[in-house]
Amino acid sequence: MEEKEENLKDPCFAPLLTKDDAPVSEWGIFGAHDPSMIFADGMYYVFSTGTYGRNYYQIRKSEDLIRWEYVGQAFERGIRASLSPVLSEMEACGARCRNDTLWAPDIVRGADGKYWLYGCYSAEFGKNHSGIFLAKSERVDGEYSLVSPLVTTGGKWGETPNAIDAQIFYDGRKMYMTYGSFFGGIRILELDPLTGLRKDGFTFSRHRAGEISDEEYYGKVLIASDDQEGSVVAVKEVPVFSGDVFREEIKLRKVRLFSLITSADSLFTKYNMRLFTSTEAEQGYTRPPYGAHGVKLSSSFSWKRDADDLSVGYDFFAPGHCDLFETPDGRDVIVYHDRTPSGGKFHYLFVSLYAYNVRGEIVMSPNRYAGERLRPIGFEELAGQKFDYIALGEENDKTVYAKQGLEFQKNGILAIGGKVRGEWKLYGEYFVSFTLDGQIYHGAAMPAWIEREHCGGITVSARGENGLPFFLNQAR
Repeated sequence: MEEKEENLKDPCFAPLLTKDDAPVSEWGIFGAHDPSMIFADGMYYVFSTGTYGRNYYQIRKSEDLIRWEYVGQAFERGIRASLSPVLSEMEACGARCRNDTLWAPDIVRGADGKYWLYGCYSAEFGKNHSGIFLAKSERVDGEYSLVSPLVTTGGKWGETPNAIDAQIFYDGRKMYMTYGSFFGGIRILELDPLTGLRKDGFTFSRHRAGEISDEEYYGKVLIASDDQEGSVVAVKEVPVFSGDVFREEIKLRKVRLFSLITSADSLFTKYNMRLFTSTEAEQGYTRPPYGAHGVKLSSSFSWKRDADDLSVGYDFFAPGHCDLFETPDGRDVIVYHDRTPSGGKFHYLFVSLYAYNVRGEIVMSPNRYAGERLRPIGFEELAGQKFDYIALGEENDKTVYAKQGLEFQKNGILAIGGKVRGEWKLYGEYFVSFTLDGQIYHGAAMPAWIEREHCGGITVSARGENGLPFFLNQAR
């Protein structure tokens, strides 16, 4: 396989740690959960939930999105000392704040030049006694000081949402925060872009006094399903086509889309990422074909060809709770936590490139980021090439292994094991559509580090019109 990409780095250079007592100098991607990323001072920084006794916000940095270094935590003075007003609000609605647990941060650069950290204190796992707050710092890795609580929740299942998993996005001059985790759906609040606080100025005390309704205080419902969490929104103009790519002249038009990604199902083996899109910031995500549960972005899979295959070291197991990020040089990457069967309960920081298919849907590379960027893909890079492939199904609780022998033939035929199974087409700079056994798939061809081959190659990430992903990796 010819190496076409410049300076790709093997992202699978180090074994995964599986000991919770490993020294911080060895953590790297180990132990990161619920990541949020920012670029500052020439470095990428990831803030994440600490796991397994590390209940503070961990901070890591990297020059290349591949090799990561643990650099500290956000609240050196301690959680209770730093966030006592947040705890007081939760205790006022019956919470017993005993866990000292911070979950799911989001980090952005504010209008005042400071770093704004949106975080959550959760009193008890499995209950919606939680509070989202804003803290600020002059330095990205510095001590963060509480500014104000934003929303506090607590009560029985279904009565209120869960004030956790805050994520910030911008729509022109408007600033929004989405939040919610397994209670009351995914919500949205408008924030003041100059202060980072609620645009409406509503407070917990006014809500408790009955001056503000639940809908006003908690915000609009984006997704009503109670099996979703970790929402993140990206806003982008993307080329789309609504006709039959195999039978019609392809004329792409630009559409401004809001892409909402959540994580769903069990936090353990069934965890998977879901995708919704809308043309509006505050509504429309559950229109067909998405519905209340969206379409699948990714779930558990491995480029191993069976469970006993030792040629691939890293699996993608229960991926979830992502952040969508555009690098300063225009690369779209998805940052998420992952587990592996070999790593057991532990979580790791993974990064992958993503693109949009011709339907305007995000499709993510099924490989860890190695320094690649989207570029025009030539016909010869696909035609006549053999690929390993993975077709994800509806199930989320088992690892899907790779199969061999898919070929994009030069005459436009898609074959598997030499037998005709459909047709394929490359158009635009990197759009790929194909049919397989009557199902239509739309995706993007991207450069990638192919772990099995230990070199750069081409991957294709697609989604069927049935909502399910289909991944291909170039094979020798």
